[in-house]
Amino acid sequence: MKRRQQVSVDGFLSRLEPPVVPLVQAARACIMAAVPHATERVRPGWQLIGYNAPTYFAFIAPDRDGLRVGFEWGVLLDDPAGLLEGTGRQVRFVPIRHVADLGEAALTRLLRAAAALPPRRAMR
Repeated sequence: MKRRQQVSVDGFLSRLEPPVVPLVQAARACIMAAVPHATERVRPGWQLIGYNAPTYFAFIAPDRDGLRVGFEWGVLLDDPAGLLEGTGRQVRFVPIRHVADLGEAALTRLLRAAAALPPRRAMR
């Protein structure tokens, strides 16, 4: 069985559009500040940076104009501020276009709540 090559965060960032890199760096800092015990890993097949605490709870998915801070089980999160978007059965995300968007207290609450969810299996 062929083993996938690990991609470093720096390697992942080097492939992004240059204007998006500082935004991704700020999002990484935001997630680690909200959930300091989280671990970070590039998931090259999905083109994102994933976070575990201890199970997979969040991700950063860059695009050309910004990024999405996503939540693996976002459908289960309480979102009184209305930040979450998405219509799937499981994942929800918050679109981020400016560093200031990462300063939302509601985003920090979502990150902490997602990290605190018990481990789950995919919904069918």
